[in-house]
This record gives sequence, structure tokens and C-alpha cells, in this order.
Amino acid sequence: MATNNNGNKSSSSSNTQKRNTSLKWVLNMLSFIALVLVGVCLLLQVIFNAIDAGGLASATNAIRTVGECIAYCVIAVYAFFFIRHKKNPVWAVLYAIALTAILILIIFR
Repeated sequence: MATNNNGNKSSSSSNTQKRNTSLKWVLNMLSFIALVLVGVCLLLQVIFNAIDAGGLASATNAIRTVGECIAYCVIAVYAFFFIRHKKNPVWAVLYAIALTAILILIIFR
């Protein structure tokens, strides 16, 4: 009976570990995609501005904004993981203020 309980605990902990690993993998992949999108779009914007192709530069600006939003989301998730076990509520308040400011500034940009 004792081994069965231990087996259930290790199985439960194994499932939690798998979920954490897959979440980290997804966040790492999203951060890589955001980095590539922003980098490529910044490069293309410089090229398109140099050859005076304003229409193409604005299209790359839209793609860059998508990459930046993905990066902001990944950063917000990692920041939440950092503050979720902090006992002082100042961390949560600062997190909420910063996240709200980012959302408002993205909308009104």
C-alpha cells in the first residue's frame, strides 16, 4: 500500500514536471520567434527606407509590432513566475502597474 502511494506521488510530480517543461519550451520558442521577427523586421525596415520603399517599410513595421507583442507576453509570463511567490504585495502592485502601462502604450502608440 505504501509503495502505491509513493508511486502516485511520483506520478503526480512527474506530470507536474512535464507540464513545467512543456511550458518552458513554449515560452522559449515564443521568445525565439519574437526575437527573429523583430530582428528581421528591423533589418528590412532599414533596407526599405534606404531604397525609399515606404509601403514595404510600413508592412514590416506591422510584423515587428506583432513580434514585440509576443516578446511582451513572454516577458510578462516570466515576470509573473518571478513575483508569484513573493510575500510583499509591492511586487504584485508594480507588476500590475507596469503591465497596464505597457498595454495602454501599445494601444495608443
